[in-house]
Amino acid sequence: MSDEKTDELRALLAGRPETLQVVDSLLAVWPEHAAYLLKSFSPRTTAMLDATEAAASAARKLIAGQEATFAGDYRWTCDRLRDEELFFHREGHYRLSTFAEANAEVYSNHDYMGRYVNGLLLTQLLWYNHVATFEMFLNSVLPNADKPFDYLEVGPGHGLMVYFAAQSPLCRTLEAWDVSAVSLRETRAALKTLGLTKPVSLVETDILQTKRPDRRFDLIVISEVLEHLEAPDVALRFLRDCITDDGRIFINVPLNSPSPDHIYLLSTPEEVTALVEGAGFKVEQLSLFATQAKRIESALTNRISVSAGVIARPN
Repeated sequence: MSDEKTDELRALLAGRPETLQVVDSLLAVWPEHAAYLLKSFSPRTTAMLDATEAAASAARKLIAGQEATFAGDYRWTCDRLRDEELFFHREGHYRLSTFAEANAEVYSNHDYMGRYVNGLLLTQLLWYNHVATFEMFLNSVLPNADKPFDYLEVGPGHGLMVYFAAQSPLCRTLEAWDVSAVSLRETRAALKTLGLTKPVSLVETDILQTKRPDRRFDLIVISEVLEHLEAPDVALRFLRDCITDDGRIFINVPLNSPSPDHIYLLSTPEEVTALVEGAGFKVEQLSLFATQAKRIESALTNRISVSAGVIARPN
């Protein structure tokens, strides 16, 4: 059966060579995953497949020569996530609730973090909901800039969004913040590998503790960060003070998404809106994307992971 699913998947990805290369390297390690991937890729629109191909092109530069390692780490990460899902659906809450717990179990364990971060990179193009929010960033956030902008990203990870923001001819300056100096070194190395030549200021800072910077930004991105914080409301209020009066913020936060280092649970889109608007923003767009493109109503009812993409402006 996996051979049949693999053939269907390859046919679906004809004309998407970068994506197909990543998929083939993964299936060489985990052929049984073809059925899941087919469900993830089949519902994607042309725009989503284009975004997938863009992400795959960048990811292939980052994993070059280590394809089997990244594939194995992706499978390992999926196993860790499955364990968290079992706990979540049994107990009704995330297993961890404090940063100290996440730091002890995940962030301070360098071997664990290495595998986990590798696995998460591949989710950016293999998981439907992750690609959908990335496509939203590429096609609904960046193109709507109507004048030169200063860009800030909080928690840049592998730097994919920083890299694509830099491609905008209107992007004037780029800055990225992270609480971890180690993470920022990895971001810098990734951006170098991707071939980014535009300067990026990488700043070690904790937005829950620091003072507001002297400058403000026209476009702020905080993607898959709020669920890692004990006080996401404090973080968003801080960013409200960092944005220009006519600026925009793009927030990507998951609902009902148990992971080894997720500590703040959001369950409904109404909770997301309340969190964002309570911090002084006005939501202009809220788009929901469930894993494997499941119906949103069903996903919310059954507490299946949903990504919420939010575009907002200062209120």
